[in-house]
Amino acid sequence: MKKHVIEVEMLKDIQYLTILALRDISHEKILSFCMACSLGAIFTPIIILLGLQKGIIGNMIDALESDPTSRLVRPKFMSQSPIPEETLEVIKNAGAAFIESETSHLLLDVKGLSDPINVVPSSDLDPFFIKSKASLTNNDSKWVLISESLSKKLGKYEKDILTIMLVRFTKNNYREEIPVDFSIVGVLDKEVMPDYKIHMQDSIFNDIYHWRKGYASKKLNLEGNREINILPEYDGAITTFGNKRPNTEDFNKMLAGRFPFSTLPIKYSKSDEEVGQDDSLLWKAVNSTITKEEIQELNNTLLNYGYSPRITPYVDNVKLSLFKGKIPKSWKVKTLSISESPLYQQGKRPILLVSNSDAEFVGAQRLILKTGLGKKTAIIPVELMISDKVPHGYIVPSYHFTGLLRSAIRIGAVYSEERFSFELENENLTRYFRVYSKSLDDLELLVDTVKNEGERLGVKALVSPVSKLNDVRNIQKLSNYMEKIYLLIASISGISTIFAVTASVYATVQRRKKDIAYLNMLGINKSKIVFFPLIKNMILILFGLSIAFSAYWLFDMLAKNWFVDLLGETESLTRLTSEYILGLISIVLLLGSLSSLFAATAINKIDSKRYIHE
Repeated sequence: MKKHVIEVEMLKDIQYLTILALRDISHEKILSFCMACSLGAIFTPIIILLGLQKGIIGNMIDALESDPTSRLVRPKFMSQSPIPEETLEVIKNAGAAFIESETSHLLLDVKGLSDPINVVPSSDLDPFFIKSKASLTNNDSKWVLISESLSKKLGKYEKDILTIMLVRFTKNNYREEIPVDFSIVGVLDKEVMPDYKIHMQDSIFNDIYHWRKGYASKKLNLEGNREINILPEYDGAITTFGNKRPNTEDFNKMLAGRFPFSTLPIKYSKSDEEVGQDDSLLWKAVNSTITKEEIQELNNTLLNYGYSPRITPYVDNVKLSLFKGKIPKSWKVKTLSISESPLYQQGKRPILLVSNSDAEFVGAQRLILKTGLGKKTAIIPVELMISDKVPHGYIVPSYHFTGLLRSAIRIGAVYSEERFSFELENENLTRYFRVYSKSLDDLELLVDTVKNEGERLGVKALVSPVSKLNDVRNIQKLSNYMEKIYLLIASISGISTIFAVTASVYATVQRRKKDIAYLNMLGINKSKIVFFPLIKNMILILFGLSIAFSAYWLFDMLAKNWFVDLLGETESLTRLTSEYILGLISIVLLLGSLSSLFAATAINKIDSKRYIHE
């Protein structure tokens, strides 16, 4: 009961002191107004700077977050070899959305357009799909997203049908053209996708890619026109010239036109044991392989320029080793002229040539070929024969089988000893992907995951993945620098606030010594009288904060008008959320109250009896 009475009396005293503080402020109107304005002048830069920091950085982050490509990580280029499933699983688990394919894009003909359109794979987890606010129904078995510019050009919108013309050529160069209808489930605005582009359901996209290569399409129920799954391919071609000497000017003209190669040939250096002409040139493919049709195209082009070349397919760093031999033995694959190479017979044991020094291995043997990024083991039964034309340490297959060896290494094939042919263990030949991080903060971890897998496998396409990590890092650095600058300025302003409030309280105590003495003689304890200058200064601080936030609002309005061309009508240069506003007010009031209480301790030194006698 006694405790309750004490609390009631204390509340009454504080209420009385609050009324006195308000009257004192009213009595000293000009002085109080000047004090509130000076505090407002101190608080205004702090509030505006915080608003600018959060606004500028916030606008940058909003721009990144609104752009789906900000969270995108993809290989620098398509991997020549399929990426192992375990690697894809690691990358998939590190991201939020994962879209895999055998190629990065397709150029497909669209009904109503003369030029082909760039088509990329997508899924319902793709941020582009989510950005378009698309929704799928049971009838959308084949769907696409299209860009706004393409939508306007075609006059087609959401829920309309888009017809894509699928085209491929048979071995007899017969053109096959099949129309396939797709449901348009969403349209992406120009800010997200400014150019003509189509995002297609990933499973259908990969099926179209297979169909164009000659395989059957299960999803589209289209037949294939290709019997052999694995075709020979090479790393380049070696050309030896007869009567006409090589001319760099001619080669530059070839490269300027339609041509299988993109770089000039280099001088081909033969081994020490190999003899032949010294004018041999190596045409090498860059980050890819070539087919026998492209080698024939090279031959035809050289003939058109007056050359009479002898062309030999070339493979680089293909090795075969003996399976369970008494002594370890391996050979490097090499090609000779067509007349010096063995013949290839489909469905029969391949014949390979070795040098005289390897006569002990002649006959039926089983050789090992390591294929794919996962270094699978393909065991190949062969027949080894001797040839004087083969240098020591080399082995020479037929042109066709040499190309099959290169192709098997690239795609990770295994060898069927029963059918004497290379085969794929599965249809998953993912050589490209797009993966999105869960957030901008997770982007660096995702990039590191892709890099680590690339370094582990030795895949250059994954070692340097493409992302906007540098942009995100730069914004984060800028945010950190601005935060440090803000804290420095806020600290200076905070110190100024402490001194200003302390001086104000101390001056109030000195001016009101007699009034304080009277209050003390009337029975109010000095520990309660301390609240008089404290309450007065808290009221002045609140007035100062009101002035500061009014100035911030005025600055915000002016900044919107000044920077409307840069930011647009909906954006603002400054940004303060309620939590930052409440945080600022709380910190200012805390500093003000502590400095007020510190200065108000001067009341304890006042001798009330002395001032009453006076």
